[in-house]
Amino acid sequence: MIIVGNREVQLQSKNFEEGFCTNCGQKGSICSAVFSKYAHVMWVPFFPYSKRKVIWCNNCGKELSINEISSVLQPKINEFYRKQRTPLWQWLGLLLICASLATGIAAKIKENKDTKVYIEFPEVNDVYCIKYDEGYSLMYIAEIQDDSIFFITSDYTILRYSSVKKLHQPELYESDSYYSFSKDELNELFYEDKFIKTIWRNLPYSNKKDLKLRDVDIKENSLYTSEEVPFDEGDEEYEDEYEEEENNDNTEDDDLQVSD
Repeated sequence: MIIVGNREVQLQSKNFEEGFCTNCGQKGSICSAVFSKYAHVMWVPFFPYSKRKVIWCNNCGKELSINEISSVLQPKINEFYRKQRTPLWQWLGLLLICASLATGIAAKIKENKDTKVYIEFPEVNDVYCIKYDEGYSLMYIAEIQDDSIFFITSDYTILRYSSVKKLHQPELYESDSYYSFSKDELNELFYEDKFIKTIWRNLPYSNKKDLKLRDVDIKENSLYTSEEVPFDEGDEEYEDEYEEEENNDNTEDDDLQVSD
């Protein structure tokens, strides 16, 4: 549950020697205080939204409006009110959000610059984020031979780009299949097709506990041809479909032989 609310704090108070109380007639008893209201989220101050002044007699305790005090004292109280500035800490929430956005933007700019360098000068174990219609996936460079760059791809996609690094786990890559591209093909996939979104270098493996199975799907990888789509031995559903298709094909062949 997110708790949202507001609070009020006193900024400053002052006792004025000039003037007198219009209620009790005591001279030099007028006091004024300035208060600031701010909104908070989970008790973290986000922004101030109002400021008010309170005037009272220190002798009789009566609260007075600005029009109930002498004309000599009114401009002094108004000047005192104007000089009170909202403290910076009341903007803490917005400052944190702005700092977070600025950090994210700076990191994204650096990531884009690094990706352009990595696409020109690839290295083994560089991790590529690739964009499919159904989400995002990963592949990494397993070997480089002259102009040929060999990749091993992940078997899975994930919906959100912000979570794609969670797929960077050894057991989620299809280690028995290599896919080769030239440097020119990689440049085309990055600059023209926008198939390659980001490249990371020295990316550590993610924690298995961070990845929830409901967040990932087995992908229909556009790098595969129809003959090259692999399935894991544990994927019984895919094995059953494959066997059923083979049986149907054999039945059709038998029917053709009988008709002859």
